[in-house]
Amino acid sequence: MSYIALDFGGSQVKGAVIEKHSGDNTVPHITERFLIPSRVASFDDWFALFDPVFVQLKQRYSVEGIAISACGAVDVDQGLVFGGSLLRYILDVNVKALFSERYHLPVEVENDACCAALCEYRWGQLRNSQNFCLVVIGSGVGGAFITDGQLVKGHHLYTGEFGYTILGFDNGTPQIVSNLASTRGLVNQAAQAFALPKSKLDGKKVFERYHAGDEVAIDVVTKWIGHLATALFNLQYTVDPEVIVLGGAISQQPALIPLLNSELEKYQRAMPYCHIIPNLAAAKFGNDANLIGAVEHFRRYHMVQR
Repeated sequence: MSYIALDFGGSQVKGAVIEKHSGDNTVPHITERFLIPSRVASFDDWFALFDPVFVQLKQRYSVEGIAISACGAVDVDQGLVFGGSLLRYILDVNVKALFSERYHLPVEVENDACCAALCEYRWGQLRNSQNFCLVVIGSGVGGAFITDGQLVKGHHLYTGEFGYTILGFDNGTPQIVSNLASTRGLVNQAAQAFALPKSKLDGKKVFERYHAGDEVAIDVVTKWIGHLATALFNLQYTVDPEVIVLGGAISQQPALIPLLNSELEKYQRAMPYCHIIPNLAAAKFGNDANLIGAVEHFRRYHMVQR
């Protein structure tokens, strides 16, 4: 079976044709990839870009459906995306209806972090953990929580929006996890410390300076690790997962988890009554998790609805 998977991100929509055979326990296979800009004024403008791609894909594959990963809170029953997305045109419209009416295929849509969590839960190194958190570290910090194999969405569909957690205050202004502990936060803090434009840095470059022994980089990374470790510690004692899987490009930085574990051990020594330390692991599928997870959601949800 072939599915078209679409991952709506802040600057691009990553797309793929994904093969998944019914009853097959192997990881879904990405057979073709494509990119489409996401920063357009309306869905009509975006469809104008996607239409010729869709026509070509339909000629080459027997497409069973369209699986969508979207930034923002998602009501999977209604196909609505809402909340804080940079892509204003996808908000408060029935995305499922728009796509199905235009392309005459079944369509399912889910939050991007939820898709990534489904992928890592189903196919990752720590698959089938009964209490599982995914924390995605990127331009912000988001995530998802799975228990007994099911996504926990919450009353307002905001379970997993860990980035809104307040870590402290600066002159009365809340300092949230997404600003302090994201990759964007790391880059902003490093740019300020180095007196460089943010465009000259990324997470990889900051860690390269850290490993080279740059004292300024060491100070920046150490403080950033403290922010992230605090967020993860609080998360552990809020939902008590078996494992916290870290996603986002920076999760593949080999030093990240050892540094976090070292910081968390300091917390445990300072608070011996807190005997649980978060069990951290790096995500396996990286940037493909949203696409593969969107298909996993499609198959789970669409099969139930049929």
